[in-house]
Order: sequence, then C-alpha cells, then structure tokens
Amino acid sequence: MEQQGTGDLDRFWLRDDVQQQLCDWIDAALEEDRTDEDRTSLLFSSAPDQLCRGVVSTREEGIVCGTAAMSAVFKRLAADCRTACRVLDGTRVESGTEIMTVEGSAAVLLAGERIALNIGSHLCGIATRTARLVECAPTATILDTRKNIPGLRIFQKQAVRAGGGVSHRADLAEFPLVKENHRDLIQSLHPELVGDRQAELTFIRDTLRSGGVKGPIAIEVEDEESFRCCLGLEIEIILVDNISPEILEQWIARARSDDLPLRNDQIEASGGIDETSAAAYAAAGAGRISSGAITHSAPVLDLTMSISGGGIE
Repeated sequence: MEQQGTGDLDRFWLRDDVQQQLCDWIDAALEEDRTDEDRTSLLFSSAPDQLCRGVVSTREEGIVCGTAAMSAVFKRLAADCRTACRVLDGTRVESGTEIMTVEGSAAVLLAGERIALNIGSHLCGIATRTARLVECAPTATILDTRKNIPGLRIFQKQAVRAGGGVSHRADLAEFPLVKENHRDLIQSLHPELVGDRQAELTFIRDTLRSGGVKGPIAIEVEDEESFRCCLGLEIEIILVDNISPEILEQWIARARSDDLPLRNDQIEASGGIDETSAAAYAAAGAGRISSGAITHSAPVLDLTMSISGGGIE
C-alpha cells in the first residue's frame, strides 16, 4: 500500500460547507432507499443491540477517496456507530485492502452498506482514472472540468485531487472561459468582428478587463490564427480543443519560431482525452490537459463490505 494522502486532502472533509453538503447528499440517499423501512432487517429484530462489524475492502487496485464520506453514512443512520478510516484519500492500494471498518447494529450496517459502497466506489473510481492520466503525462497538469453530476461537484473534485489532478475552476464565477458558443454569439451580435480574429479576440479581452476581470482569462481556439492572436494578446489560458497533438506541436513550433510569447503552462489541450492522447499532448507542449471523462465516465472501483458479529479490533 502506497500512502500518498496529505493533510490538505483529509482536511477537506472537516470543512463546514463540505460537511453540510455531505449530510444533504447522504440524507437524500437514505430517503431514496427508505432505509428506515428495511423489510429484510426484521430478521434481526430479536437482537437489536447486538454489535456487528463491517469491513470495506477493495476488489481491485486503485486510488482511495471518500472513506470519510462512507463513514458519515453510518453516522447519519446511528450517531453511536464507531467507524475507522484505515486509508487516507490519495492512497494507492492493492486488491483486498481494508479501507474502512464500522461497528454498529446489524440493521444499521445493512441499511447503509449499499449507499456507502456506491459513494466510495464512485469517488475511488474518479481518483483512479485521474491517477492514470497523471502517470501518463507527468510533465503536464491534469485538470477536471464542470462535466460533473450536479450537486456532487465538490466531492468529485476532491476525488480528482486525490488522484493527483487539479481543479480547473470551481464554478462560473472563478474566471471567464470563452468557448465556441460564446464566440459565435459575439460574432452574431457584432457582425463587424466576423472574419477578423484579432479584432474579435481583442474585443473579448478588453470587454472582460473593463468589466472588472482581474484574474486569468481562458479562451477556446480551434484554428491556428486564433491561437496566435491569443498568444499575442497574452491570454493566460489558451484552450486548444479537439486539435490533434501533431497539429498542436506544429502550432507551438511555428509560434516559437516567430518569437511569439508562449509558455507551456499557458496551453491547455482538451477533447477526447485518454491515457494515450494525454501523453501525446504533453509531449507536444501542452502544460495543461483537461478531461471531462475523469468525472463523467470514470468506471467505479470495485469495493465490497463484509459483515460479521463482533466490534472493531
């Protein structure tokens, strides 16, 4: 087991806003599952005070995230449950690793089992998928996107961080990201800008700055002229979307040959990112690689929970 968790990752779960959102998430899940009406738990009504022990383990190798959230499921069901998180967020584990234990009544453990596993396997899956991209492109920063399940963003971003990735932007207020739809609408509203990339991009930059934007501006480009204009305008983040690594490498080489100001951490590649393309984009010169797939398409990490009589050792 490779312990890579950090205090910063662990402190996330102690934040007041995180705890409130976590309680809301868990409460909604408990209500959805009608855990207070579990018919099968009638089998254990004759011994309601008998303590049982649950052990959550991995069934495959991966990166752990969310044992604190899994623990909170059982605490919401019964405040007197005893839980122990055996593994920190960001830890790489082998198949068969115990990552959390819980002590409580049979009814509580069985009612919370599936919800806890759903949460944990989802977050561990995101962390594991992120870590694979990080390993394939160690010279670049791997970033997430806003392609998340609504209401779960802060938890999915925590999982990305656990896997070694970085949050792109938390919300629309953090910094402006001008994408294809924005640019199309600007040209529709300002026909004098159509066909003049320099004028269009200058308008975008100056309008945002005059509107009070002091931090970074990000602009998506899909052609070399826009790419070069953004470099000349010193746009902080240039998002190169759905351009092959080979083409991007040529754009960067020509820009450097023409002495345009360019930093690798200014160039962000996106669009269909996987392990192979991430490595290729990093080699081409992209210092930032953003992937929606690490949150919206990451396969779950297979977890299991065994329950037996007895308390936590």
